[in-house]
Amino acid sequence: MMKKFLLAFCFLQICSMSSAQTTWQVCVEDPPSSTCPGKTGTFTPGNLVIQQGDMIQFTTTMVLLGGYTGTFHDIQFTGSPANNVMLLVSSDIFNQVTTVTTPPFTSTGVFPMECVDFAHCILSEYACTGYSVTVLPLCSVTASFSPTSTTVCAGDIVNFTNTSSGATSYTWHLDEFTYSTSTNSVLSFGTAGSYDIELIADDGAGCLDSVTITIDVDQNANAGTDENISFCNIDDSVDLNTIVTGDSGGSWTETTSSGQFNAGSGMFNYNGLAQSTYLFDYIVLGQGVCPNDTSEMSISINQQPEISLNISPNNVDISDSTFVDFTATGVLSGGTYLWSFCDGNLSTVSSPFYNSWASVGNYCVCVTLNNGNGCLTAQCDSTITVFDASGLLNVENSLVKLYPNPTTGVFKIDLSVIQKSGELVIFDSSEKQVYSQKTSPNDIIEIDSNRFPDGIYFVKLIIESEQTILPVVFK
Repeated sequence: MMKKFLLAFCFLQICSMSSAQTTWQVCVEDPPSSTCPGKTGTFTPGNLVIQQGDMIQFTTTMVLLGGYTGTFHDIQFTGSPANNVMLLVSSDIFNQVTTVTTPPFTSTGVFPMECVDFAHCILSEYACTGYSVTVLPLCSVTASFSPTSTTVCAGDIVNFTNTSSGATSYTWHLDEFTYSTSTNSVLSFGTAGSYDIELIADDGAGCLDSVTITIDVDQNANAGTDENISFCNIDDSVDLNTIVTGDSGGSWTETTSSGQFNAGSGMFNYNGLAQSTYLFDYIVLGQGVCPNDTSEMSISINQQPEISLNISPNNVDISDSTFVDFTATGVLSGGTYLWSFCDGNLSTVSSPFYNSWASVGNYCVCVTLNNGNGCLTAQCDSTITVFDASGLLNVENSLVKLYPNPTTGVFKIDLSVIQKSGELVIFDSSEKQVYSQKTSPNDIIEIDSNRFPDGIYFVKLIIESEQTILPVVFK
């Protein structure tokens, strides 16, 4: 009575990818182990398709059960007895793996397979029984293609020219993904990296061949877009790196000659430069086969005007006028003036002038000087006080000194050149008296303006039959 043991076959079922002779590995194991999967992987037994000239290698790694110590097992191919082999069942638990390889299959056809023991009795538990080996005619397919380049830049277009022979259809793979079934193909790679391009050629009769070429893609340099920016020449400086829209870490060079550019740091000090356009190149080095990239920075430096005011007097009688004197520099031929006086009136005069106001109050003289190139400057004097001194007998104003005016605290009324006693009165813009005191010859009087609300006040000095009045602004 035959003692039984369990023996399993694992068939690696793939189709030949070339016309060269191939040895097909079939793993036999009981119980399953890691030895066979370590070769090509473990697969469910099944029908095996090979080509003329291919061989089959059987490997066993099994724990022997009783009755078969050191025996052989015959693996037979019906119709192709020349390929029958004997597989040793090892009794050495330390050397369980044994292999046997068939001779090359020289005849085409379908050959059923069965497995028997040394006495030629069929082992029904043998997994190979009931399966077959199909031997196809020797393939004449050769897969081949040629790329325009194997090292390119991101974004470049690569053409793949098919030079295969013996095939009727084609499949193109990018890494593991099918992207085309046309004869030739074209790709553009968006990002840097290495990409495997595989072409599988098929003759339509079961013969396939494949070839793989690796395309290395380098990252393009990106210096960003060209920029055109304007500044006024009384400003300070600019870090050109803050304008770059591309990759950081590039290098700078000035193609003009300002004499005020630091190529190492990218700082451009344009203060005081003549009105002109200054050009700078920003260069990012390319990687691998990729070229350098350059962007141009066009910096326009424009002339800014300057103006200083000299207004006299700041305190003016309503019947009089004040002289607006000024000095302007850096004014272009198209420069314009716009004057404001805080009374709703405007002026565009470009030379010193006199101005008067129609009513008492606090006014200003303000100007905006515009060169028309984006550069302008503004100055303002808002301390103009207009008062009405009509009908008063005046002590000579030059004999009375009042300072500071406007005042934010203590101010002084200097009567040091007046030799007579008198009376000092302060009243507000509504002519309400808010302060009074007697004065002595050669007096200097100090008064704290914080005692009164902010506004325009008038200081009246009365000496015998004469009087004078001076305006003062409390802030």
